[in-house]
Amino acid sequence: MASLDGHLHDPRPYPDWQELEMPRDHAAEQAVLGAALLSRDVLKELLGMVDSADFYDPRHETIWLAVSRLAEQGRPVDAVTVSNQLGRDLAKVGGPAYLHTCMEAVPTAVNGPYYAEILETKTYARLLVSTGTRLAQMGRTEIEPELKAAARAEIQRVLDHERRGWEEPVALSTTRQVPPFPVGALPSWLRAKVEATAHETQTPPDLAATVALGALATAAGGRVRVAVRPEVGWYEPTNIYCVSALAPGSRKSPVYDSMTRPILELAAQIKPLIIERYVDRKVADDYAAQMREKAVKAKPEEREAARDRARAAAADAEAIVVPPFPRLFLDDVTAETATSILDEQGGRIAVLSAESEIFNEMAGRYSGKQNMNIFLKGHAGDAIRVDRTARAEAINDPALTINVCTQPAALAALAAVPGAAGRGLLARFLYSIPEVNFGTRETRPAPAARSAHTNYSANLTALFRALRELDKPVVLRMNADATAILIAVADDFEASMADGGRLAHLRDWGAKAVGAMMRIAGLLHLAEHQSCDHGTPIGPGTVMAARQIIEYYTAHSLAAFELMSTDETTVRARALLRWIESSGADQFDARQAYRGVSRSRFPSMGDLEAPLAKLVQHGYIRPRPQPPTAARGGRPPSPKYLVHPDYVQR
Repeated sequence: MASLDGHLHDPRPYPDWQELEMPRDHAAEQAVLGAALLSRDVLKELLGMVDSADFYDPRHETIWLAVSRLAEQGRPVDAVTVSNQLGRDLAKVGGPAYLHTCMEAVPTAVNGPYYAEILETKTYARLLVSTGTRLAQMGRTEIEPELKAAARAEIQRVLDHERRGWEEPVALSTTRQVPPFPVGALPSWLRAKVEATAHETQTPPDLAATVALGALATAAGGRVRVAVRPEVGWYEPTNIYCVSALAPGSRKSPVYDSMTRPILELAAQIKPLIIERYVDRKVADDYAAQMREKAVKAKPEEREAARDRARAAAADAEAIVVPPFPRLFLDDVTAETATSILDEQGGRIAVLSAESEIFNEMAGRYSGKQNMNIFLKGHAGDAIRVDRTARAEAINDPALTINVCTQPAALAALAAVPGAAGRGLLARFLYSIPEVNFGTRETRPAPAARSAHTNYSANLTALFRALRELDKPVVLRMNADATAILIAVADDFEASMADGGRLAHLRDWGAKAVGAMMRIAGLLHLAEHQSCDHGTPIGPGTVMAARQIIEYYTAHSLAAFELMSTDETTVRARALLRWIESSGADQFDARQAYRGVSRSRFPSMGDLEAPLAKLVQHGYIRPRPQPPTAARGGRPPSPKYLVHPDYVQR
């Protein structure tokens, strides 16, 4: 008996499900393999989407395992290399001809992710079938507690599969728990000073430790570079940008006074030496002037000898270089003044302050115009050129250090500096947001050991003097073990910037984190080996200590950027996330979202683009691959997104 649709009716109400073929898509499996063989870029995307179990055909699973092994080894992936990798298994999968069959099965390699999604859907369907089979078998037996536990485990397998490829979303805004500063990573004399200052001022050691790094950077900036990858020209200077955010009443000024006092005292000690050099130069200039005058008045037969004496006197005077009176660090300064002082001081200066007025200057609130040039180039060491009517300055290798303190709520002011995010200024800072234990601080703490302060002062002063007398910058290199740690850390940070990673939404900061870590490693090395030959390489212990410190700043920077996220994109992203949660759907397209959100918040479809991108970066959603299109023209399909399983209603 035929049905209305032309198919024969099965005399049974439903076909026996045990006789049905397991869900699969042979053509999609071939297309995924073909795309992987044709495009290296597509292969990278497929490796994050496809598992060997997604292939129902054993031949396809074998080929994918060979492809994966080659990719893991960093080797090229194509029909020839995969054939060699398969070895004896090549004949079992159909030989080289079958690999080319797979390559011909995909119209274009860029469609690979779309077919990969089909494979994942079939895998999920097979999991449902197998799970349903086992649950049906369990249901035909006597129900006991152990059986219920087994049934829950089967259901959990399905739920776990839904989470495949998803990481925990990064909150758009939250009160993030942050770790304490790893004081143990500091050299002993720095650690003792930090602990003593923190105890006597009853402040978190984070603040004193961050200022200590700023003091080291003030000494080393512009005089020391770290060879990270010299074979490709990657050198890091040793100046750093840090900002600490503490609530009012945190006693930050005494900490800055204690940690920077040796620098002020050193400047006072250097002044008499500069005066002495100035007098020597003045006397030499006067003598050279006298020799020139004698040469002019000399008799013809004595004129050549007189000129020689005048030239020698002039050369002697020129050899006496009078350094400027030292201004090792500044407090409240405009960008223009900072540039002039940076030029005067040979390209090296620091801004160390318990206040954050420098942020107002960056925003141009006093001068009426934004000026970030010095702050961008002063961090990277890029040449600064000023050519104006009033002044002309050229600083070839600037090294600006910034170490300031502000209030947590005021971090938004830094984020609000026009262009600060887009031009990478925010990404140059290391952020610290320590907790102050108000209500539990000692009101009359006992003085710490005096040696902690005297050793700090002596060692920091010695480091300043040793580096100040250098004729040219020192280049610090790493030994093999330290390089191995660097590579591992770089790999970790690179992975953390992938979609769904902890730094996916802070890629500009994450991209600079390894460089910042090596700047810190250079500072720690100088602190440990201040009186040694600068040819001593940076060892693995120093890089590991720097890694602990950069992990601290990573956690605190994540919290800081959350505090700074007051931009309209974040506000819209939160509103969009609320709609996603209320809809309960596991996927949606952009037009559905536009119809569901408020017109006052999203006046046009274009207003969805940035918030959707932010939700993707934070791991709440991810775009679905677009299906292949047969022809161009017409309105493009609305982008589709999958929703994180935690935000899907069950």
